[in-house]
Amino acid sequence: MSALIHPSTRVPAPGTRMLLIKWIVALIVPLAVFTFWGGEAIVNTVLAPQAAGSGIPTDSPSLAVGAVFTLIFYLTVFTLAGYLVAADTGRRSMFEVWIDIVIFTVVPLLLVILTNLVIGLALCAIVWPVYFFVRRLIRKRQHYVPPSPLDTLTPLDTEQRALLRRRAIAGSVGLTSVFAVVTLIADVIYFLLGSLQPTYLLIWVAVRTLLLPVLGYFLGRLASLLAVRRTLGAQTAGNGISSNGGRKGSEKRHELEVLSETRAREEARDLVPNDLPLQSRGAQRFYLLLLGAFVLFYPVLDPFLFGSGTDGRLSGYGDAGYYVILALGLNIVVGFAGLLDLGYVAFFAIGAYSWAIVGSPQLGRLIGVQIDPNLWPWLFWPMLLGAALIAALWGVVLGAPTLRLRGDYLAIVTLGFGEIIPIVFTEMDKYTNGPNGLVNVSAPGFPGVDWSTSIPFYYLILALIVLVIFANIRLRDSRLGRAWIAIREDEVAAASSGINLVNTKLFAFGAGAFFSGVAGAYHSAKLGGISSDAFSFGDSVLYLSMVVIGGLGSIPGVIVGALAVYALNQFVVAQLDTIGTDSTSFLHPIYTVITQLIPGFTFGNIRNLIFGVILVSIMIFRPEGLIPSARRRRELHHSTDDGVEMGALDVIPGAPGFETEVGVDQL
Repeated sequence: MSALIHPSTRVPAPGTRMLLIKWIVALIVPLAVFTFWGGEAIVNTVLAPQAAGSGIPTDSPSLAVGAVFTLIFYLTVFTLAGYLVAADTGRRSMFEVWIDIVIFTVVPLLLVILTNLVIGLALCAIVWPVYFFVRRLIRKRQHYVPPSPLDTLTPLDTEQRALLRRRAIAGSVGLTSVFAVVTLIADVIYFLLGSLQPTYLLIWVAVRTLLLPVLGYFLGRLASLLAVRRTLGAQTAGNGISSNGGRKGSEKRHELEVLSETRAREEARDLVPNDLPLQSRGAQRFYLLLLGAFVLFYPVLDPFLFGSGTDGRLSGYGDAGYYVILALGLNIVVGFAGLLDLGYVAFFAIGAYSWAIVGSPQLGRLIGVQIDPNLWPWLFWPMLLGAALIAALWGVVLGAPTLRLRGDYLAIVTLGFGEIIPIVFTEMDKYTNGPNGLVNVSAPGFPGVDWSTSIPFYYLILALIVLVIFANIRLRDSRLGRAWIAIREDEVAAASSGINLVNTKLFAFGAGAFFSGVAGAYHSAKLGGISSDAFSFGDSVLYLSMVVIGGLGSIPGVIVGALAVYALNQFVVAQLDTIGTDSTSFLHPIYTVITQLIPGFTFGNIRNLIFGVILVSIMIFRPEGLIPSARRRRELHHSTDDGVEMGALDVIPGAPGFETEVGVDQL
């Protein structure tokens, strides 16, 4: 049981000035980095297209998209500043907050600027776990125990709500004012150096400097509304909204009081004021808005941020996209249901060949009828569903004979299935053209879309990812999803509770294979050809590592894990030789020394070793995954250092403290 929440306990009111300094300094640095990296270039191109550099799009649609994204970005960050100032209790030190901002925003931006988007984010998958490990180590040596959010959870009266509103307005106005001054100084320097052309841009600089603080005031009012609605109200009206503006009232306090301490802490992180406002759900809404806008408008933003080569980068991101779908599908089988599947690549191959046979001249040769080539692209859309259903059917076929198997035995059976399917496709010369594979596989058809570029495939995989994420969330929160989790936790207990193990497991195999079939159809359509040697056991291990590294059962974690593993395997490790031979790279001196000591050495020869060491390091520093689910975090961290209490069932009977945990002295 959690500690009682006393309504009489008032929130300690830190100075507004100190909160402003903390968050303005914390946010102005990443804001300035993004502005001088690409934000200012976008604005200047919109205002003066004739002065744009080579490779920068100057057509009206691109400029409009760039302007919309820039507006969304700055409005969101300025509003977020007000929300953070209002939501912060002030108990965390400035230094700790600044370190977090640098590690989680400035470092990723710098890595992306110095490399590219995928490699930069992949390197973050190495930097962040190391930071978590070092921070945990320092806290243990200092005997530091993070303050509980429950300590500051208290109903706020009208005066305290007014204080939150004033803080929110001051936060947004403060950040916009500082940003206006910084950009003004920078633009004046550019003008004196002759870099600010044409001269009429000075009018924009003056207008921007005057309007930003005014804009900050209205954004601060919006931030105050968002913050106040997440406070704990002193009185509750009939609709659950407190009469003085709060979103939750006495019912929420009672709910937190009866929850366990761990669950209460997790729920309390969503309320205002908060010790960790950056991790609250209110702040997460801002992050998702920024992420959604960036992903949606990225094809237009890429030339501003990374220069030429946009089509090649978008093609790589399309490949990363189907990795995300594969990881989400495997997460259903492994993360939700706890069924170890080492043959997942088989369903990917089935989906790929399903469209490759129908969408290529092979279909005409099989049925003996000449098909109009203009008809093939339009068959992709029904076959996208057809390939998924075919893969799902084979998922059920695989699951049926393995219902009584668990653990290592299930892994061996699925491993055998994954090895058999590519061999079958190789031997079916009549249907799959054997080891030569299928070529001239048609791309999808859509009116007015040129599929010879990577932009249509980028938006296609983006739409598929959104649909798969939506389906995963609905499945996770459904009765079937809860049954999967129950089977993963204890199969015997689940069966005793009335869960039909046969149907539930078959649904897990079928659902996971369904999404793999979707990824396979997309892959063959984008690649334009397919062969059986593209599917191996190593791919299944790669997909499984995405799920484990991202976080078993965590949908956002699996997405991050898929992107991280794909980038590490396809970009970082694969390009070490190219980077090492570049005389301007940081790796060149090390590469030169190694080649002198070991003649003929190449990183390509130890590619799998390097990748394995990286994966092992991540598992040591972050065993629960990069973004673990709450349940997984509790399983791996049974200590108060990570915000999870050790319950009586976690203490061995007879061990010190057992009697205290079970309350023997109180009987």
